[in-house]
Amino acid sequence: MREEDFRRVLAEWKVWSPPKLVEREVRLPANPSYVVAITGPRQAGKTFRLYQLVLELLEAGVPRSNILYVNFEHERLRRLDANDLEDLMKVYYEMFEPSSSHPIYLLLDEIQLVRDWDKWVRRIHDAGKFRVYVTGSTSKLSSREVADALRGRSVDFPVFPFSFREFLKARGFSVGDAETLSYLDERGRVLRLLEEYLTFGGFPRVVLAESAEEKRALLRAHYEAIFYRDLVDRCKLDPELLDLVLSTLVSSAAGQFSASKLLNVAKSLGFRCSKATLIKYVECARQAYLLLLSEIHSPSIRNRRQYPRKVYVVDNGIVTAVSPEAAGSLGRLMENAVAIELARRGYALRYWREYGKREGGEVDFVIPDGAKAKLLIQVTYARGKPDVRARELKALAKASEELGAREALVITWDFRGEGALGGLRVRYVPLWLWLLEPEKHLPPS
Repeated sequence: MREEDFRRVLAEWKVWSPPKLVEREVRLPANPSYVVAITGPRQAGKTFRLYQLVLELLEAGVPRSNILYVNFEHERLRRLDANDLEDLMKVYYEMFEPSSSHPIYLLLDEIQLVRDWDKWVRRIHDAGKFRVYVTGSTSKLSSREVADALRGRSVDFPVFPFSFREFLKARGFSVGDAETLSYLDERGRVLRLLEEYLTFGGFPRVVLAESAEEKRALLRAHYEAIFYRDLVDRCKLDPELLDLVLSTLVSSAAGQFSASKLLNVAKSLGFRCSKATLIKYVECARQAYLLLLSEIHSPSIRNRRQYPRKVYVVDNGIVTAVSPEAAGSLGRLMENAVAIELARRGYALRYWREYGKREGGEVDFVIPDGAKAKLLIQVTYARGKPDVRARELKALAKASEELGAREALVITWDFRGEGALGGLRVRYVPLWLWLLEPEKHLPPS
């Protein structure tokens, strides 16, 4: 009976044709020596990235018969274990007759639904004839658990919601040379689309929704799925306390998070919990790809643990869905969008702050170079140089002095220029331009 199920599923794959795709920028290796684990928040497009990989392999000359995509959420593939996968591969060889001149590409979607999947994947990977790509729902399998299960044989490739470049593609806007937009009337349209992106984020289904009401409904559904399936059900968290933690952190995105202050709030509302419990809740939200955390830049591990962390949310749409008033705070939404883009590009999030003073300055992001800094980044809602606040520049100068940085980037709303603060070169770049061409303004991660 199982073989009949496998024949039906593989027959569907044999006649599969790709749906309409927005090309994603996450590059996946075509000939990896390791298992490729495609991770990221739910609804960000992991399955569609596998579809895109199929097209890339076909364009590279890999025969269709050497590519097998299996979605283990298929209704005919319930209650499988590793032994069943041997029968699945037997049926595959019978139906497809793969070429011996190419490796076989196995694209295994929602693999965590197969009992003892990790033992089987380790074995076929070690055989050397297969190129294996796996995805797993964050409600069932975290990226850390993938690494543990595969014992060093896997590398993570996170898929985030659409970047601004992908967002524009999905909306049918052709950018071409971003630099030329500075001198065209189209810049106004880009700024309007940027404001929409900052407000509703980049989840693919949300981007393609037609009305603001539908976008908000989808965002609430995304958030509730993460809340209940990834956190309450999976991590066994108390929903009332979780609601307090997440509503506090999401509504203060781009702000500092202090477990001690959060504990005081929780106790004042009658919750009986410890600081360790709250830290666990935040860590679970981070592992579910809901939150991004930024530590103070310091060579001292003690300092990085002692000082408050800053918290960001993996998609701006979640921020405005949970905290609608945040839609009016473009400066905060800009900083959150920059944090997401830095994380997408593989940077660890770090900030600098002058502690010990009542009005100590802060730099939003530090691109490190050991204990020093390659680049300081400040984000500000400025339309012209006079809108850049003096304290933001003062913080850059102080951080440069302490960290030895010689380059600073001030990301603005729509102001572009250059300047200097002593020996610190400062470039002012509009957010829309930085999001379209971040590689021109960032060192290698």
